[in-house]
Amino acid sequence: MSNEENQEVRVSDGLAKMHEAANLLTEEEIKQKAEEAKQAVEDAKRARNHQ
Repeated sequence: MSNEENQEVRVSDGLAKMHEAANLLTEEEIKQKAEEAKQAVEDAKRARNHQ
């Protein structure tokens, strides 16, 4: 398995972590983390399209 495959993030893993974190974060922090995650997905899509 390549290093890239080892670093792959699965949606279900991310959702589980978000659920756990929701109990520890304020509403504003949750919104900020969601925006950061959205930006990371958009960046990954752009990087994939430029390969």
